[in-house]
Amino acid sequence: MARLRPSSVAMLGGVALFAALALGNGLDRLSATRPGAAQWVPGPLRAEAWRAEAARLLGAGDGAGATEMATQAVRADPIDPRSTALLGAGQLTDRKAVPADRSFRVAARFGWRDPLTQIYFMNAGLAGGQPRLAALRLDAVLRQAPFLPVRDMLFAEFEATPERRAALAERLAMKPSWTESYLIRSGDLPLPTLQARAAIVASMKGPDWNCDTVEPLVTKLIGKGGIGDAKQLWLAQCSYASPGIADPRFTRLRRNANPVAFEWNLADSGDVALTPGTSEGGLLARVSGPTSLPIAWQMITPAPGRYRVSWTAQTASGGAAKGAGLSLSCQRNDRQALTANDLGKGRFEAFVTVDGTCPGRYLTLWLAPGNEDVRFDSLAISPL
Repeated sequence: MARLRPSSVAMLGGVALFAALALGNGLDRLSATRPGAAQWVPGPLRAEAWRAEAARLLGAGDGAGATEMATQAVRADPIDPRSTALLGAGQLTDRKAVPADRSFRVAARFGWRDPLTQIYFMNAGLAGGQPRLAALRLDAVLRQAPFLPVRDMLFAEFEATPERRAALAERLAMKPSWTESYLIRSGDLPLPTLQARAAIVASMKGPDWNCDTVEPLVTKLIGKGGIGDAKQLWLAQCSYASPGIADPRFTRLRRNANPVAFEWNLADSGDVALTPGTSEGGLLARVSGPTSLPIAWQMITPAPGRYRVSWTAQTASGGAAKGAGLSLSCQRNDRQALTANDLGKGRFEAFVTVDGTCPGRYLTLWLAPGNEDVRFDSLAISPL
């Protein structure tokens, strides 16, 4: 068995907190707060009491005390792998690696359900250069407890090297029960961690994860400033994603859905009335109130350069909607519309230079108040 790295001790200590929360009920709860009460309960419940106390001491970093309590638990209930695993965790925390290895090997004979045992062998696999075996052990833990409190600490072990990331991606490709905890409920993680996760998922082949699955991670990346990583992930795993303007004919408008920056997001103002256009696409809009308002927006990621932007904004009679405009800016709700050329029959074009000020730009449609619907359609952007 490969020798574990020092960080493994701290990791096991964190998992012990989970073990302490998961252990016990009834009399064993009393014993967890009053260890002396354990002598008054029958053997199996006494073992629960010892295990609860061992987990508490392990969480406090008291390896010697945890070892003593776990030894009592083993004597009271030797066939429960939790007792032997807590003994191994106590010994490991007490820096007695050889006895700890023996204890965990005994616990492993009882199956794959004990989390401390699986995390021990997960670390052993990582230390021994066997990331695929380590990922299998991680999978065994998280399938039982997808929202394990220390899951982000465990994931970080696999996000550290290309070989480990590949092993983790192999397990994720099966869409296990902990997929949501990895992509959606990942907490307030720093940008480098989110970028590592995005790279893992973006590189995966096989079944389509679909747009809704990766949307939460895409949104978190954008919120942290990782716009390029977010766009790469969106393009890799969302079947209808576009490298340019998404849904230029408004054929898949998303009402009452979570906003995704790289798709159309419709105005929710009471002064804006929006309806889909014909079966061929288009967006009908009408604005009331005193001023022009944003109708819809999305984020695009053009490289620095000179571009031609074109669109249609027609009245019901097919003429040009003079109160319609388009902006392309680093800031949401920037009212600085592009200077447009009227090409006739409601067709417009504008020319814009994109610099490196921001990696993502908000493409926003604007409309002035009026008494008739305006139909937006056929947006395009092309480099010159």
